Amino acid sequence: MIRIRPFRAPADYQALAPLLGTTVDRLDAEDAALPATDALTTGPDGRLTGHGRIRLLAEDRTGRPVGYATAWRAPWTPPGDLASHYALATPDVQPPPAATDVLPPPAGVPATACTRIPRAGTLTSTDVLLPLADALTTWARTAGATRLLTELPDTRLDALPALLDRGHTVDAHIRTASTTLRPSPAPLPEPPAGIRFTTLATTTVTDPAQRLHALYLATLPDNPGFADALPDYEQWHTEVLAGPAFRPDWIHLAEHTGRLVAVAAAHATPDPYTCHLTYAAVARPWRGRGLARTLKLHATDHLAHAGLRTAHTEVAAANTPMTALTTALGYTWHPGHHRLVLPL
Repeated sequence: MIRIRPFRAPADYQALAPLLGTTVDRLDAEDAALPATDALTTGPDGRLTGHGRIRLLAEDRTGRPVGYATAWRAPWTPPGDLASHYALATPDVQPPPAATDVLPPPAGVPATACTRIPRAGTLTSTDVLLPLADALTTWARTAGATRLLTELPDTRLDALPALLDRGHTVDAHIRTASTTLRPSPAPLPEPPAGIRFTTLATTTVTDPAQRLHALYLATLPDNPGFADALPDYEQWHTEVLAGPAFRPDWIHLAEHTGRLVAVAAAHATPDPYTCHLTYAAVARPWRGRGLARTLKLHATDHLAHAGLRTAHTEVAAANTPMTALTTALGYTWHPGHHRLVLPL
């Protein structure tokens, strides 16, 4: 039997950190940066607005954590939407021998959201994920959401048929890739004529943060993996230019006559030798000139000289140009995730 209970911070940090591949200190810092209380509201059109979240932990009958789920919305999430995420431990625990071994659900989650497991044998992804998914769906409906967006790792696709049976649909496939960072042994290619490469730490353009935000707004709609509403400046600044992962000299820029025309942004991870390449884009008038490739080569060379050894990135499978570029630059592809949407 899988028992679903509310996540308790900070007591559960130690159990959650390995599930998410992070550290207790980073979990504590991330929580400290969020509002202490939820503020979910209803907009004039009756759709869910505001911000808030739920976090749930799945335990086996011995109390061992075997899964985690969270659903949330930020102020800039489209009205009515909730996002969600799952993390599952290797399902190598044994279920109880009888279907009648039922543990009580957490407060606020109906007993029907906790799934019995009547069979013997090793737990599967489906066994752990479905009780979590049912509990999140119950909470989302109670909160008044109209859509629940979910990321299902490619390594857990055995649970996909069950989620599809529950009404989820596949919205996008996001691929992940990584590369080993080394200083370039050969001279780097020059940028196109009139272009100068800088970083957010060295740029001389006026109002660089505002101009970078404008570049994101202009290029995000062209990204097949983008699903949210376009963020206003404060929302974008909080996600991109604030927090412990932000390094101004890792935001690589291409400038032309005082304007920003391309970006290749990297952010820190809990591993001091690993970075996450979070966003790369080129303004429409400058596409088709090799600018994205050249800027990425300069960015990874700069990161390698800064002591970074590995870079990870994500690319929507439907983003054919960026997929081709990532492959051409020698990245190794790894399992990613499918983005699912559940109408409520």
